[in-house]
Amino acid sequence: MENFTEVRIRETQETKCVKISSLIKPEIQDNILKKWQSLVDTAARLANVPSALIMRLNKETIEVFLNSNTSGNPYQKGQQEELIYALYCETVIGTQQKLLVPDATKSHIWQHNNPDIDINMVSYLGFPINWPDGEVFGTVCFLDNKENHYNSDYENLLSQIKQHLESDLEILLLNRSLEEKNQQLQQANTIRSKFMSLISHDIRGSIGTINEFIKVIVNNLEFYDNSQLKLILNSLSNNASTTHETLEGLLDWSKTDILQLEPDIKQVDIVAVFEKVISFFEYTIKMKGIDIITSYSLKRAIIHSDENMVTVIFRNIISNAIKYSNKNGEIRIDIDQFNGNYKITIADRGIGMNKNTLDKLFRYNQKHTEGTEGESSAGIGLIIAKEFIDKLGAKISVDSTLGKGSVFSIELNR
Repeated sequence: MENFTEVRIRETQETKCVKISSLIKPEIQDNILKKWQSLVDTAARLANVPSALIMRLNKETIEVFLNSNTSGNPYQKGQQEELIYALYCETVIGTQQKLLVPDATKSHIWQHNNPDIDINMVSYLGFPINWPDGEVFGTVCFLDNKENHYNSDYENLLSQIKQHLESDLEILLLNRSLEEKNQQLQQANTIRSKFMSLISHDIRGSIGTINEFIKVIVNNLEFYDNSQLKLILNSLSNNASTTHETLEGLLDWSKTDILQLEPDIKQVDIVAVFEKVISFFEYTIKMKGIDIITSYSLKRAIIHSDENMVTVIFRNIISNAIKYSNKNGEIRIDIDQFNGNYKITIADRGIGMNKNTLDKLFRYNQKHTEGTEGESSAGIGLIIAKEFIDKLGAKISVDSTLGKGSVFSIELNR
């Protein structure tokens, strides 16, 4: 969030609107504060002045951020002055240039309405301090209780301190940026690992189911006629093809960052996608005795989207619906036109969720609820689904009641 305030340049009576340190800027760390304190203390002694200050500009005041620990320094850390006097530092900030005032009491510009003269600080030398992005931090300055023209050595000294302070501000921003990127990388690696685990689990489960059914067929071959055998083998072949496609997708995704995938927009028939996803879970559905009730208003529902992402979205939501449905339960899938787009509703009558679980549904959580038949949960499927929904510019809402089931509603753009 950006913050702005106004400062007044006394020489020209011009008012300048400047951007000040926003709320998202990092705090000055203790080790940097100690370094800055040492700088102003040393500078004040070298320049033989009672006061060296680092000032910070706030919304309505200018504040003594650090003051030198020198004899005769009238300024205290944390002391603030309202922006109503057109102070020395306001001019420095407004002009973004060095300001030298050898003796304010002899200047028609500075001798009146000047709080610094009131405490006998009559000379001033200051430089602006800014964040790397141009937001104003404040100033660094010398003040003296006598006339002082501050020779070039003192100007160079204060200019070098300004550079040190601004370098430290830049380092603070770089460090925070590195920390954020590191956190994002760790999160991406965690999600990627869990996602691969999830898909791998689906593939292993599907292959295991196919293998078990083949064993059943081999052990009971004499009980099947040719038409029954052909029907079963066709079904197994379709399941194996779907598993192969999933494996190919997994291998492709393993070469890149899941979260950096960009949609490959093409025509997609979401009815066909649903049929393929339901076929993928065919044996799991049979084993739990679940009725899949579909209600499609159209035989085809064409959208312009990424088929792989849409498939992952539907597969993860339906997988959850199956996992958390009781034996002989029911899952209803509806596809309707809505506001010129398509609204897909996937409703189950399973165990449902309480409000706490619902609130955390699309965030990674180490604690996962097992399915009604002890099915494991990687806890990442819905996170990936939500990620892809956002990438596609789609919308999702969830309504759930503990013990009564869940309803997932997805609106996909045409």
